[in-house]
Amino acid sequence: DADERIELRQGDVARTGLPDDSASVVNLSLVMHELPVSAAKDVVNEAFRILQPGGQMWISEMDFESPAYAAQRENAMLFSLLRATEPYLDEYADSMTEMREYITELFGELKITAATGRHYALLATKLSEKDKRESVIEDTRFRPDGAYALDDTHLRPWESKQM
Repeated sequence: DADERIELRQGDVARTGLPDDSASVVNLSLVMHELPVSAAKDVVNEAFRILQPGGQMWISEMDFESPAYAAQRENAMLFSLLRATEPYLDEYADSMTEMREYITELFGELKITAATGRHYALLATKLSEKDKRESVIEDTRFRPDGAYALDDTHLRPWESKQM
């Protein structure tokens, strides 16, 4: 059944036209690596503008700090194949720390955790002016011993042929 609370809109995610403080959640799944850093910041700024105090921005994305993606990036031939369809991949990979810091400074609170052996889940909460404090990043992607929190579960090509 149709749910009148849900409306599909198509347009520029950096200029939604939605009113200030009108959304409780903004979900960006596998979007950020498709954008240059300047455009990614525009998207984050728009999410912040439309979120209500206490609202959350959810990002799920590739984690180039994970061992699996770091190894892929070191393989010049493999990574050039990925780059062929992902023109901003290097810029995204190189800007991960900058973007986390940018989001944290804007929102005030950021939590990031491993979602798979290659992807992270980020939750940024828009703090109200009265709740503002020193920005906090809680990053649980790595265990105390430095290992990535989740094993890489992607199939290797030779394993997929054995199934």
